Amino acid sequence: MTQLPPVVQLPGSTGLFRMEDNREMRLLRRGMRGCVVVLAGAIVTACAGSDEQRIARRLSELAETMSIEDRETPMIRQARARHVATLVAPDASVDLGPPFPPVRGHPEVVRLAAEVRVPAGGVAIALDGLRVTVDEPTRRALATVTAVVQAAPEVGGELLASRELDVVLGEVAGEWIVEGVRPTGPR
Repeated sequence: MTQLPPVVQLPGSTGLFRMEDNREMRLLRRGMRGCVVVLAGAIVTACAGSDEQRIARRLSELAETMSIEDRETPMIRQARARHVATLVAPDASVDLGPPFPPVRGHPEVVRLAAEVRVPAGGVAIALDGLRVTVDEPTRRALATVTAVVQAAPEVGGELLASRELDVVLGEVAGEWIVEGVRPTGPR
């Protein structure tokens, strides 16, 4: 009669595996964990999209944040302005052209976003015609976009302004942040 190796039962185990099987199972589990990590990384990279898609999403988020609703409270306006600051570099330079004064740095960007005056009913900001060029070695990008500002649909949706802008972005810790905004054209 053949004698089987002793069965080792660990707390919480079913005791169905012999000792050799436990070592093999540990190796198998490690291998599976490695495969899961690699697969998860591939999925995150695929879902994140290209640099151009990530930049388009970042700029859309900025436009949505800058859109102002009717009867916005001061607290909502301040929260919106602080969110804008998370989308731009600490020393960002923003020049939207007249009638807005050029500003530089988080405090000024937040102040501009919090103090901008809009017509009754609010405004919606949309971005059209986005073109993106990414410089791979420096991980910086130039996005040219037409910003369209319209009155809220509830008050007619009238076109208030349309301006082509150059937006300079840099990648920091995997996120694209705005480093500068200026009107397109000769400087």
